[in-house]
Amino acid sequence: MKKKAGLIFVAPIIFILIFTLNACQPFSADLSSPESSSQQHPLIDKVWSVSEQQFIHTDILNKRILENNIILLGETHDNARHHQLQAQVIAHLTVNNHLPAVAYEMLNQNQQNTINNFQTKYYPQIDKGTKANISTVVDTFAKVINWEKSGWPEWDYYRPVFYNTIENKLPIIAANLDIKKIRKVIKQGSKVLDQSYQDLLLTYQYDESLKKELKKEILAAHCDMLPEKMLSPMLLGQQVRDLAMTQAILASLPGKSGKVNRENIVLIAGSGHTRTDYGIPYYLHQEDPELKIMSLTFMEVSEGEFNPQEYAKAWSDSARQLPFDYVWFTPKAEREDQCEKMKAYMKKKG
Repeated sequence: MKKKAGLIFVAPIIFILIFTLNACQPFSADLSSPESSSQQHPLIDKVWSVSEQQFIHTDILNKRILENNIILLGETHDNARHHQLQAQVIAHLTVNNHLPAVAYEMLNQNQQNTINNFQTKYYPQIDKGTKANISTVVDTFAKVINWEKSGWPEWDYYRPVFYNTIENKLPIIAANLDIKKIRKVIKQGSKVLDQSYQDLLLTYQYDESLKKELKKEILAAHCDMLPEKMLSPMLLGQQVRDLAMTQAILASLPGKSGKVNRENIVLIAGSGHTRTDYGIPYYLHQEDPELKIMSLTFMEVSEGEFNPQEYAKAWSDSARQLPFDYVWFTPKAEREDQCEKMKAYMKKKG
């Protein structure tokens, strides 16, 4: 069975990543196609507008980015190019006098006080004319939040995004729930959650047909190796994370003042969370229909698939179109066989 692209692991990350991002310099605000477009696959660095069912120029995408309150940037976690492009989006916003808050799936909400203290201490020290000083501050952030022990890909992958965030003194939002809380949810159910989350789960219950489809996606995303009894708990964990990040974004929006005129917020998250059909964009629209939201995901090309429509089935058996507003196609990262790693992990865990 073809591996589904739509869902990421809710359990601790188990894949050892095999390469690091060499270029750790700040990125320009130019979102034009880079050298990778010289590679053979014709979709690389093309941007597909799902609603228009056509490719658009990056100049058009740039303009539309500035028109939205919330920009959700979906990624494959171990693809270095995705993080470079996310960094460029942040740079594009800042050079156009948009100073977004940047929310991260990779940061847990119980780290927010630590992050706030870091910003209070180090942001005043940033001298934009001294790259060495900025680099030191950026790497200090990794140590402060104990990134090395986080379970996410090594720091060099995400450094470009955090570099542009910290260089511009942008607010950093820890959007995710603590992994220990997620584990408890998976093991013990929603009863371990605060009442506010239980109320949200009641409000946004999946119907049985959607549950069935989502369980199939979870199973496929885990190489058909999960036992049946794990599918419902994993689905609950995925939904809780979506709701947690939704609430973190909403809590960070400035208050309404008549018409909507809010600062931008950027979310850095796995593409499975940024899908428009039942991910964070769906919850945001339900909670506040006035919000202008863009879901832009960076998607790896597949050999032999040259039509954007062909990629929809990787996200859902019933999908007729990609579940995003815009898709930016990128080269596929080199990685070991993930299902073999999953097999070894499941064998170890019994």
